[in-house]
Formats: sequence, C-alpha cells, structure tokens
Amino acid sequence: MLIARNGLFGFGTVLAVLVAGCGGESTAPKSASSEGGAVSIETTPAAPASPGSGALPTATISAGSPATPDLDSEEAKAAAAANQREASAPPEKGSPRWLVLEMTKLRMQPFPETDDIEKQREARRTRNQEIVKLAEEAIAKTHQDPEREAVFNVAVHRLMESLLALSLQGDQDSIDSLFSFADSFYKRDPRSRAASESAYILARFVHKNAQYSGSEDVRYIQEFSRQARLFAERFPDEQERAVELLNDAGATCDFYGMREEAILCFETLRQKYADTPQAQQTIPVLRRLNLIGKPLDLGGPTLDGGFISVADFKGSPVLVVFWSSQAAPFVEHAASIIATTEKFEQQGLQVMGVNLDTDELAIDAFLEKFSMSWRTVFHADRDRRGWNHPVAVHYGVTTIPQIWLVNAEGKAVTTSIAPKDLDATLTKLLPASK
Repeated sequence: MLIARNGLFGFGTVLAVLVAGCGGESTAPKSASSEGGAVSIETTPAAPASPGSGALPTATISAGSPATPDLDSEEAKAAAAANQREASAPPEKGSPRWLVLEMTKLRMQPFPETDDIEKQREARRTRNQEIVKLAEEAIAKTHQDPEREAVFNVAVHRLMESLLALSLQGDQDSIDSLFSFADSFYKRDPRSRAASESAYILARFVHKNAQYSGSEDVRYIQEFSRQARLFAERFPDEQERAVELLNDAGATCDFYGMREEAILCFETLRQKYADTPQAQQTIPVLRRLNLIGKPLDLGGPTLDGGFISVADFKGSPVLVVFWSSQAAPFVEHAASIIATTEKFEQQGLQVMGVNLDTDELAIDAFLEKFSMSWRTVFHADRDRRGWNHPVAVHYGVTTIPQIWLVNAEGKAVTTSIAPKDLDATLTKLLPASK
C-alpha cells in the first residue's frame, strides 16, 4: 500500500447483442471465461480477456442515413418546422420522445426508504434495467433518422450510464453490453457524440475496476491504459476528457509499477495535448520513468548538516528510499524495510534516504522509535520540504514509500520496488547476495 499525493472489466462469455430493428444479427466471438465471478466494486472481479485479443462483444447498429441530411433549403425549412411542431406537442406513447421522458421520470423517482443495503441495491438495479429497456427501444427507433439525432444522443447517454451502474454492481450481461454498444456506436459514426460519450463511459468503468482490482490482476490496469489511449486517438477534439483519462491511466500504471504502460499514457498526453497543465506535469514523471539504465544524479543536505549524493557510493549498489514519518504506509512497512536493508548492507549495499517530512520534531520522534542508520536528505529550508522537496519535484515523486535501486556504476536499475518485494528484488538483482 502506498500513500499518494494525488488522488475492469471482466469478460465472461460474450453475448451477441442485437438492437431491435437495427439490422441483421451478429454473432460475437467468445472471450476468456470468467474464473472469479462478475466484475464489481463490491465483489471479486472476473478475469478479463487479454487486451488486444479481439474478444470484445459487438452489437449490431447499422450506419443508416448520414449524420447530416442532404436536403435543399426548402426541404430543410419544412423539416425544421415539422420538428418544432412535434417538439411542442405532447409526445405520443411509445414515441422516442415519450421513451426519453419515461427514462427521466424513472430517474427522478425517490428510492424506497430502507436501511437494508440489499434492498437499496435491488431498487437501483431494477430501475437501471428498466431504463436500459426504454433506451434500447428509443435507439432502435432513432438511430437511422438524422432528424432525431438529439433524442438518439439522450437515449445513448441514458443507456450507457445505466449499463455502467449495473456493471459496477457485477452484472456480467451489462458488462458485455457496455463494450458492445461502445463498439457499435463508433462503427455507426466515429465522429458522433454517441461514439465519444459511450467510449468515455466505458473508460470510466474500466478505470473503476483498475482502481479496485489492479493489485490482483494487472490486466485491469493494462485495459484502462489501452482505453485511455484509444479514446485520445479516436476523439482528439475531446481534449478535457482525453487529458483526464490519459492522466489517470498514467498515474494508475505508475502507482502499480507498470512503467512501460505509464510511459505510453504520459507520452501520449504530452505529445497530443502539450499546452495543458497536465502535459507539463508529466515532464518530471517521465524523467523518473525513463531513468532505467541511466546515471542517477541525486543528492542534497542531510539531517546532520552535511551533504550526500549517490555519487558518493560509486562502486557499491545503492538503495534510495523516499520516506516520511507521517506516511502511514511507510510506517507500516518501516520495520521490515529497515531489517531488509540491514541484511543486505552486510553484503555491500548502501542505503540513502530522502525524507519528505515538513517537521523535524516528527523525524526525531520516528528515529527514537525505529533504529535507522540511513543518511537522509532533508532541507533546512521549510519551503523545500514535503512535496516541495527538490528531488521529489525533479523526478515527479508523488507516492510514499518509493524505493529505487542504483547499481555499482551509479545507474538506475529500478524505481518501483514495493516494500513487500524488497527482499526478493534485492536477492535477484544484487550479485553480492547470491
């Protein structure tokens, strides 16, 4: 577990989804079977198919008429007048507008007052299932009619939001449909609002599962990385959403030590949206992520008033530990980290700390409790402490604890050793420990 500065999907058997009245049938390929149940933020997620395997479900929504009707001016005026009359009149039961109004009514209805969590979940599940049915009917009646594109877009939004809610409750059919519809709306019209809206909601679902299940299966995180980059590629004009997804995906990959995936996301963000604040923030992070195999220039004043640098230990491997006495995740692992470093120090390992506390008294209290002999970088200037520490700023360090390993030549070997993996990693990477 780490403390961060900033704050999936499962594929069961894929369903062939057919939207009534939307074209011929389509049989979707089957994906890897589920081993852990349905994906949920409250239950164990299902095992996903490998990203890029092509095992995503597909829905059948034909392209239909072009998004912009080819009408002369008189016909266009007549169509506009007809639309105005239709909009001002009460909607006929079963019409697309009536279906949208019914969805709105459902969303506005209060849930039953009860302390029974399962009853609350069931009430939400039932409501979302009803909205899905209404939305599918509205989509079937409007997807080929460019004059009803606005109603179609509302129905798509309601559909995807309800499928998202159902998917996060662990409903595997809804998970399959979420992927199916996102794919189908893109095929119908890649430049449409429906395409970008459904892709964004799908990415949100994958993000949620990456957050809750990433430590159990990295494929959740890989899929979030893929969906974020795919969104930026397909909808480059959706800057706000693309930047959000790329930044979150990069940070998630970085958090879980998935360096290559993090680089892909942050580089895409930096190159496509260079003028955004988020793109500028990726520069120090990418500097850290690209350190592997390069000389590490790191140093600063110490707690005892001296100065220390990685270069001081050339000829010996160096472990660099970013820590804080106020970071609960570090305190939780402090005893095991210290014990492991002492073990390998006997084999020639040097340890250098980088402290991100703001209060010297907190450090003193910590050192009284834990016997720690590391020489540690700490600034006398209060403005250069905590997250403003020059080393943390230069390398985009946003989580504690963070543990790096530098070889005897002064080059970075890894910048993402988890505390629980420290002993095994040092045993594997340090020749002197064999």
